[in-house]
Amino acid sequence: MNKFVLTGLTHPGSFELEPGFNTLGRNPTNDFRIHDTTASSFHCELVVSEDSVLVRDLGSTNGTFIEGQPIQEAPLKSGQILRLGSAELRLDSERITEPSRIEIPELRTEQLAASVTLADGSLACLNHPEIRAAVKCVKCQKVFCGDCVHVLRLAGGKSRVFCPSCSGQCEPLPGASVPTPSARKKQSLLGRLTQTIRIRLK
Repeated sequence: MNKFVLTGLTHPGSFELEPGFNTLGRNPTNDFRIHDTTASSFHCELVVSEDSVLVRDLGSTNGTFIEGQPIQEAPLKSGQILRLGSAELRLDSERITEPSRIEIPELRTEQLAASVTLADGSLACLNHPEIRAAVKCVKCQKVFCGDCVHVLRLAGGKSRVFCPSCSGQCEPLPGASVPTPSARKKQSLLGRLTQTIRIRLK
């Protein structure tokens, strides 16, 4: 893309042309006023596109000239002289390079759930705010009670505790014991159903 500037040779001053239509003449309502009695009130217009300038005479009294040649409509190139009556202006152009656009990706951070502190100062389980947390995940830093975590029993009586949120390994919190696999006897399906459904026998 080019920036086009008209510089006065017979009259001092310069102005940058805007993309689209630019009117030149003695009348102050023009886009660019020419302070010369030989210029018409509305002398000519310059049509500016991305890489070119087209001059169009608007029926001026003393004519519009490019490099001394009278024109009704003609392209004006960089370095050429435009004459309106006796006022002369030179067109200069400058190549504008658009700065490269750098897109910065949005950093999304996972919102960590806040732990609740119990009355005794210990941390509460994230899933059970009324129960004291027993372990803390070394990966996601969340805390849970023994009922929430997954406990894997190893040979030799050892066990490992895994986070229910990210499956990372958990470590016991200070003052808490390592959770052990539940020793509760599994309840039968019928037993679980009869806790919630009452069967009336007639």
